Amino acid sequence: MRVSDAELTPLIWILRELSKIRVPRQRASIYCQYILFLTKYRYICIDITKVEQHIIEFAKAHPLFTPADLYNSNKEISRQYMQWSLVQLVSKNTISRVKRGLYKIAEKPLFSYEVKEGTKQLHAFLKEAFPHAPFCIYNGECLSPLQHHLSYNALTYVETDRTVAEAVFHTLQDKGYKVFYKPDKEEFYKYIDISSPAIIVKPMVSDSPLTITDGVPGPTLEKLLVDIRRDKDFDYLVGEESSRMLENAFNMFTVNTTKLLRYAGRRGVRTEIENEMKGLNHDKYDSKTQRAPERE
Repeated sequence: MRVSDAELTPLIWILRELSKIRVPRQRASIYCQYILFLTKYRYICIDITKVEQHIIEFAKAHPLFTPADLYNSNKEISRQYMQWSLVQLVSKNTISRVKRGLYKIAEKPLFSYEVKEGTKQLHAFLKEAFPHAPFCIYNGECLSPLQHHLSYNALTYVETDRTVAEAVFHTLQDKGYKVFYKPDKEEFYKYIDISSPAIIVKPMVSDSPLTITDGVPGPTLEKLLVDIRRDKDFDYLVGEESSRMLENAFNMFTVNTTKLLRYAGRRGVRTEIENEMKGLNHDKYDSKTQRAPERE
């Protein structure tokens, strides 16, 4: 097999790196030949940073692009290699995925929040008591960056599978926590003070979009934007405030509209959110996004 100069340089680099970890040169040479044989092409020898840089420069020049646009921009790079690099850039939040098959350069940060030590301890306790149950645990303070009229929320929310939710409630109650189980609107306003620490336990909607922060599973931005419109314990945010929070989310953070609308459909508020998004006049929303059935 004939090796070009373009392929030879990275192969020499591989040999040198392998020699640093005391791999015999003969065996290292076999490794390099095997790698080259498997790929048949030189793409594996292309410096990954150069491929990623190409994608970044392409994204800067094209406000919205599809994978096909990207693949056609440079025929010297394989489709598979370009796709892998695109996935890596999305995971680094350098490129944002607007919806299925549509990307753009990431201009806004991902939504994040701090997980308090008490929340970590609560999660550890619950996982020990219910090792097979899924959980979504977060503090109400994470809503503050989205709010227009700031209202301090000291509550901790625990969502879990509906088959164990009540058992989780009683376990926390026996442990001495101030805890409420799936409060309705009347119960919420009558007994719960959001500025006073307490725990609200409620069933978690299936396929809820979650994220892991410091080892604790919690809600994504998209989940929060939907839940504040549906859960009775968020009734104080319903109306103009929830609309402002949706607007603030799009202005301040990267929002995955596909994930948002899919979850909104599951909770029966897709049309409501979709109509509000149309009025935001932002470039991340496309009214042609495929619709999903609405259900609770």
